[in-house]
Formats: sequence, structure tokens, C-alpha cells
Amino acid sequence: MTTAPFEIRYCEHAARVIRIEAPAITELVAAMAHLDKALAADPARTTGHYAPRDQQDLVPDWIHSNADQIRTRLDALTSRYPRPEAQGPAST
Repeated sequence: MTTAPFEIRYCEHAARVIRIEAPAITELVAAMAHLDKALAADPARTTGHYAPRDQQDLVPDWIHSNADQIRTRLDALTSRYPRPEAQGPAST
């Protein structure tokens, strides 16, 4: 199913999107602050926050599965754009 630009622009995941790539990357950069906080947290305590006691063993797999999906999609997005060539020192 193809999503029309209008639908992308007003989807619940990207409310301010006109063209998806740059805003998606911007949102991921902002999300890195949340990742930094997650790295400082105790996994045992955060697992309890995300799931009831009888389902806490499911959290690590959920985290890994979703992180793998994010990496795959981000790699697919960024591979469409050539990486800028390294430039030498600026001449003055």
C-alpha cells in the first residue's frame, strides 16, 4: 500500500512532516537524549517500569527486536544518500 504525501504529512508519527527524511532524522537526533538517559538507568528498574511483574522477562527481547528494526530502517534510509567526501583543510 502506498501512502500519499498528504497522509504522511498528517500521520500520528510525524505530525509536522512535509518531507519525511529530514524531520525523521531530526526526531531521531532528539530521541538520542532519551537514549542517553536510558544508558544511565538501571535495566532492572526500567524493566519493572515497562511491564508487569509476570511479563518483565519479555522486555529485553522487545527492546532488542525494536532496536534491530530501527537500525535496519535507518540504514535503508541513509543508504539512499551519498556520504559527503572528506574535504581537505580549508584554504585561507
